[in-house]
Amino acid sequence: MTPLDSAADLPTHLAPWACATALAVIGVLLASAVFTDLRERRIPNALVALGAASATLQQGLLPMGLHPASLTHPGTPGLVSGALAALMMVALAGLLWRMGLWGAGDAKWLTVLAAHTGPALVIPTLLLTAMAGGLLALWWKARRHRSPMPYAVAIAGGELSLMAAMAYAAPPT
Repeated sequence: MTPLDSAADLPTHLAPWACATALAVIGVLLASAVFTDLRERRIPNALVALGAASATLQQGLLPMGLHPASLTHPGTPGLVSGALAALMMVALAGLLWRMGLWGAGDAKWLTVLAAHTGPALVIPTLLLTAMAGGLLALWWKARRHRSPMPYAVAIAGGELSLMAAMAYAAPPT
């Protein structure tokens, strides 16, 4: 189960559908995490496991490319790169969890999303999530919420911002 070399290796009618399906799955996963975090203030391990399985399938089946959202070079960086990205994110997000900046579920969820996107997008994912988290924190404080802030909302905002940016990213040279 190795990724195809490019979207061109898929039959013409399947390449857009494969990436669109991957994006739809990521969207459903993000919505599920937001919903459960808003309702229960946690991201369940079962959802994390489902996201990890999704990342593995996506990296193994989609053509090689920048990101499924990329219009110029759709696809994924592959299984090895996805695993490397997950290791990078678990180290960074785990450190931030140990510092008390977010929960363990948030760290695991970011790790799953990194496995979907690859190592080149780990830092942009963290930065966009941090920016979305800052905006959410301002809104949360302005509303005088006393409950913990559901950081899956910020993570989803960061990931959706990344997807929007990837839509027009230039392919690697």
